[in-house]
Amino acid sequence: MKTLICLMLISAAYAGEKAEENVEEKAIKKRGLLGLGLGYGGGYGGGHGYEGGHSVAVATVPVEVPRPYPVAVDRPYPVKVPVPVPQPVPVAVPVDRPYPVVQTKTVTVPVDRPYPVSVPVKVPVPVPAPYPVKVPVAHPVPVPVAHPVPVAVPQPVVVKETVPVLLKGGYGHL
Repeated sequence: MKTLICLMLISAAYAGEKAEENVEEKAIKKRGLLGLGLGYGGGYGGGHGYEGGHSVAVATVPVEVPRPYPVAVDRPYPVKVPVPVPQPVPVAVPVDRPYPVVQTKTVTVPVDRPYPVSVPVKVPVPVPAPYPVKVPVAHPVPVPVAHPVPVAVPQPVVVKETVPVLLKGGYGHL
């Protein structure tokens, strides 16, 4: 197996050297006579280029470029000035007479498990409830009462009808 791999690598290297030699020997040849020049001017514009043979004379004019120079700028800038900053100072305030102050203290009580508590909620607005409304009737109106009416059911009649059976094809084709 190793010898097979070595032989393949050697043959690939040898083939690569031959391919490089063939490239150097090959010369580029013209395929036709179109566009060779031959004194007639070929290509776009009849040999005059894209501008059609017109040329513009360009004259260079020297221009003085101003040189930068330093300029003094009077611009205000911040200056640190020591300014006294007032600090809070404790001041004794006289109290006319002492009074008792109520202090609240929270006590946590452990609860074994939660239980439902019903809390009555007062509704500030009246809630409309359905109520019976009496409608005055001038005279009594007869109301029909549904009751079963006997209806004669005819006996079923058998109708013989011939139905064509399609043996071949489908979808309207024979």
